[in-house]
Amino acid sequence: MKKQFVITVKQLVLYLFLDQGIAVLLMIPFMFHAIHKGLKGPALQDYLSNSSGALCVMIICCIITIAVFQKKRYVSFKPGRIAPSNYLKAAGFAMLIAWGWEFTEGAAIQLMGIDKMFPEEEEHFDMMNKMLSTPLGLIAAGILVPITEEIAFRGILVGGMLRMRLKPWIAILLPALVFGLAHGTYTQFVGTTIFGIICGWLYWRTRSLLPGILVHITNNTTVFCIVAFSNDPTGDIPTKYCLLLLAIFLPLLAIGLRWYNQKIRS
Repeated sequence: MKKQFVITVKQLVLYLFLDQGIAVLLMIPFMFHAIHKGLKGPALQDYLSNSSGALCVMIICCIITIAVFQKKRYVSFKPGRIAPSNYLKAAGFAMLIAWGWEFTEGAAIQLMGIDKMFPEEEEHFDMMNKMLSTPLGLIAAGILVPITEEIAFRGILVGGMLRMRLKPWIAILLPALVFGLAHGTYTQFVGTTIFGIICGWLYWRTRSLLPGILVHITNNTTVFCIVAFSNDPTGDIPTKYCLLLLAIFLPLLAIGLRWYNQKIRS
């Protein structure tokens, strides 16, 4: 257990250096350029988050992280316990889980008014929507970031804790809580923690990152579509439509999870 703990910590440190440390170094020229232009406060933060240069840096760091972890075989992108005859079904039910949770969470947030409890976080979501409204944002936050986050939170943390012989519920829950905290908002905390539990459970069931990656990419790219094709993606949804979303998508989530809870090998 001690040896595996050291391995997990080393892999996590490497991930933070590749995914975050290199990004900070590459962003230094952009920061000086922005300060030279007189940007500060929210304008500076927006520039450092959503400029084409910043998104390119994010893409580069994600690609480096994925390549290094794959080459060193710290994580595997193999199907694990999923039988070849079930590949298409596994992909379909993973997407069902993604849509089921995304619209269930959105409706629940609206019904409970969670987004109204923290109005100071609206600026954060405006910046995220701006990022996701561009092609570079789609590649970075919609596709590559989900892969690197699954490497970190499920591949390194959940996988490492399972190899330490911790109980599965501990190995799934603790990284999910860190995943929720890492998103940095009160509005998202509960939802992203539950999302992390779902992806962690999928990893435990299949011993594969692929279902969680597909769920994560589907979730983020669906947000991109909503932002791209909606005039007001952050607007309030009437209560009757929230209830309709729950009635439709909560059962879809349950159906997807139920399939993965059954024997996934034929």
